[in-house]
Formats: sequence, C-alpha cells, structure tokens
Amino acid sequence: MKFNKVILSLAFAGAILGGAATTANADTVASYQQPQAGQTTTVNNRTYQSNATNNQAVTTTSQNSRSTTNSSAVVNLAKQLASQSIPYVWGGESLKGMDCSGLTDYVYQKAAGISLGHYTVTQESHVTKEAVSAAQPGDLLFWGSQGATYHVAIYIGNNQYVAAPQPGQNVQIQTINSAFIPSFAGHVNG
Repeated sequence: MKFNKVILSLAFAGAILGGAATTANADTVASYQQPQAGQTTTVNNRTYQSNATNNQAVTTTSQNSRSTTNSSAVVNLAKQLASQSIPYVWGGESLKGMDCSGLTDYVYQKAAGISLGHYTVTQESHVTKEAVSAAQPGDLLFWGSQGATYHVAIYIGNNQYVAAPQPGQNVQIQTINSAFIPSFAGHVNG
C-alpha cells in the first residue's frame, strides 16, 4: 500500500507539473498522461480531472470505486462458509474449525490472496478504518477499541456479516443489532 501511495503521489506531482507519470499496483501498470483542461480520465479506479485556472492545469484525483472483484469473491466465499456448518474452534483457520480472525484471514487468503494475520489487532493494521455506517460488502467489522479489538467479522451488505461467533456455534450470517454493535469497520488494503 505504501508503494501505491508513493507512486500515486509521483503521478499526481507529474500531472500538476504537466508531465507524464506512471501509476502502478501489484495487479496493473498503467501510464497516465495529464488530461487537457476540462477533460476527465480514469486510471486504476481513480478519476483525474483537469480544470483550467489562469492558463495552468490543476489536476484533482478521487477514488472512483472499490475493487468489486475482490469484494465479491470475499463476500461469496464468506457466505459459502456460513452454509457449511464449520464449528467455532479457538485458534482454528480451516474448514475443520475457525475462530473469528481465522475466518477473516482464511477468506481473504483464499478469495483475494491477502494474508491478514491471525489476530484481530494485527488485522486492524491491514485496513483503512471507517465508520460502521460506511462499511461496504467485503469490509471487516471490528468490536473493541482500536488497538485492543476482541472480535472481527466480514460485512456482506444489508446490515449483515459473516462471523465465527463463539464456542458451540458455527460460522454463520448474523445481523448488526444494538445489543452487539461493531465499534468500527475497515476496508482491507490490497
């Protein structure tokens, strides 16, 4: 992620100075040429718009959308696991049994090729934190204070999430409710 930010910063600086720049991430490499005044172009889910100001081009960027491919794969695998009667097993991270962070790490490894680690606090370091109300399907939901979380699940949309809740229960789909509301959400950084 830091590599992407550095490359994007260089691309942004090159655009302001009127030159060409290159953006890259682990999946794609795309060349970016500054758009002419009033034009918009999209590269790697980011929108670049150039506006004429005193005969100088000013380029702004914004995140266009989240990666729907990884999010869909994460949500689909999480839902599939919720239908397989996988028991809660403390420290588990296999189809024989999972705990909460084992579930999220397993799903992200299999569906998106991302290792989150097997501990909720470690997983916090792999996300961009956001309010629960801003969560999108595929994001993680955390319970507890930042840096001291004790539970994690995968948000699947419509106020629902997939979790490995507690001993004696299976991986399942649950609904966010006021009795057990997540503290914050996080978008997993690719």
